[in-house]
Amino acid sequence: MVSFEVARKVPVAERILQEWGSAGKLDHAVTSIYIDYLFILFYVSGLGVACLFLSGLTANEILIRAARFITYLLIAAGICDVIENIAIMRSFRGAVTQVHVTVAYDMAAAKFSVIILSLLFCLVCIIFWISNKFAR
Repeated sequence: MVSFEVARKVPVAERILQEWGSAGKLDHAVTSIYIDYLFILFYVSGLGVACLFLSGLTANEILIRAARFITYLLIAAGICDVIENIAIMRSFRGAVTQVHVTVAYDMAAAKFSVIILSLLFCLVCIIFWISNKFAR
């Protein structure tokens, strides 16, 4: 699925769809998009709770405020994921246009950027928490 999300150009997206169609993978791709809607809820809420919890362990007001902001960014990432899924499904249904391919790419880039940011934030919080534990 990621290969389609980062296709960027219509000929690349059409080639991927053609390969998936001939290999019988297109039905699985559609199913995975429907499953992704449930996964969106899990990663947005899970990463949001992780950011809030880990920042709370640090007792650092700046990290706690940053966690709140990142939680909003994660909600935006979930919205980007939904928009991406809609664009991909339209492409799957035969409307492979540059707009759909570009929207899918841009939304995937935004989503992955926020997810990576939130994971790095969690890592920073863990490091900060551990360093505070040893400093005492």
